[in-house]
Amino acid sequence: MRIATAPVNWNNADVTGYRPWTPYPALLDEMVAAGYAATEWGMNMEKDPARLREDLGARKLQLLGGFVGLELRNPDKKSAEVQRGIELATFFRDGGATYLIVADSGDPRRLSEAGHVNPAGGLKDEQWRSLRDGLNELGNRLGPQGVQVVFHNHVGTYVETQDETARLLDETNPHLVSWCFDCGHLAYGGGDNLEMLQRYGNRIGYVHIKDLDKSILEQAKTHGWSFAQALQSYIFAPLGEGAARIPEVVEKLRLADYDGWLVIEQDTTPGDPTETARKNREYLEGLLAHLPPTPDLRSSTTMERSAVEPITEPSSSGKTSL
Repeated sequence: MRIATAPVNWNNADVTGYRPWTPYPALLDEMVAAGYAATEWGMNMEKDPARLREDLGARKLQLLGGFVGLELRNPDKKSAEVQRGIELATFFRDGGATYLIVADSGDPRRLSEAGHVNPAGGLKDEQWRSLRDGLNELGNRLGPQGVQVVFHNHVGTYVETQDETARLLDETNPHLVSWCFDCGHLAYGGGDNLEMLQRYGNRIGYVHIKDLDKSILEQAKTHGWSFAQALQSYIFAPLGEGAARIPEVVEKLRLADYDGWLVIEQDTTPGDPTETARKNREYLEGLLAHLPPTPDLRSSTTMERSAVEPITEPSSSGKTSL
């Protein structure tokens, strides 16, 4: 598994006023300073693919892809939204990327219900069909171009909860649409990360890894906070300090034979974002370094042990000091 970052660690479009944005291309320099060599695209980054590749290459950064929220659930907008997704994926591809990270677009009502969704307000069957068909079409059209469509479960949208995420994965074609598993968003939406990894680990094509502050989540539920209010209260915690069960998630990903990208995200932080990004990287590197070998690579002596060996978090003495 390989570690990457994303612009949201510095600049968040969902809460634009919570602190000044890091301008481009200084944003890329901060990523490098935090120890990263791969990133997603962000909305304040270069929009000319040739110049983007030049800027990234000068810093030895790899572009993985980018995020887009599409209203594919609306049959009247589906065709236009598919085309918008294809245009954005083409831009990413021209910038050197191979992933289009798609979420439902959500709406103000769902944003206000983040983490405390009213199930009665979910999608109707016709909307599920439209969402399914739109995603399958994107996958079918972009696959031959070398771009993989990965669907992102996301709070504030109509695919937030565990049941909604499971239905999306059950209804889409696994050969066309993979899962961008976001463990922080799934936990925020009330889901069980380990159960979903057990059920759908073979659908994972990409991972956003973030942690969740359970005490902030409880406040959000009690007071009916919106997604933006929760972000301003720092609902996403530093890796290993929250309730998303990050060590067990990483172990389950290993057991599912996942060997792709782990994109670290902490959407808001009260601290310096570059130092936070660095500490999160070092924490995750520590977990990966402590992973036991995969079962098929073990020696005969090791194979006599249980195939499921829980990993432990690295001690503070094993972390790199900043």
